[in-house]
Amino acid sequence: MKKLLAILILILTLQTPSQADDIRDFQIEGMSIGDSLLDFVSEEKINKSLIKPYPGDDTLLPSEFNNLSFFKIYDSLQITFKKNDKEFIIHSIAGIISYENNIKKCEKKKNEIVDELSELFKSAEITDEGKRIHPQDKKSIVTNVIIDIGEKDGIFADHVTVSCFDWADSSSFYDHLRIGIKTQEYDKWLFEKAYK
Repeated sequence: MKKLLAILILILTLQTPSQADDIRDFQIEGMSIGDSLLDFVSEEKINKSLIKPYPGDDTLLPSEFNNLSFFKIYDSLQITFKKNDKEFIIHSIAGIISYENNIKKCEKKKNEIVDELSELFKSAEITDEGKRIHPQDKKSIVTNVIIDIGEKDGIFADHVTVSCFDWADSSSFYDHLRIGIKTQEYDKWLFEKAYK
């Protein structure tokens, strides 16, 4: 049975086993890296959930699910899996909570989550990237904290990211909190192939 880190009963009941050091122990809405997406949604829903693939490589396909009946915390989930994988094994998962025109509330929650994770994982390497311009929208701002868990392969590691997105055009996108779980393999693919 998978260990549970309810990363996000948002700090109120954040839990983890005392020795959790495997990214696959983390869950978002009950899903973990390595699970089959078919255990949660039908193949028909998965196919309807596909979003625009990454421009450089389509080895991994992104999907987005909004307000499914079993969601308890998040407004939407973004999940990637390998193209042509009949089991739809999850390679990355991110939970998103909207903070419509309330970036201050998002930042406050992000900081609470990072503080809690820092206490739980005292040996984790934590990188606060501060404010930066969003790569696809030069008018919008992202604040991002990366929590590396386990060993690194060069610059790549299994990690959790906690981010706030402050969108300049709130008519197209809402400000939101995003918590992502990513493997070293996924991170390397994203950096080296997805946008090439």
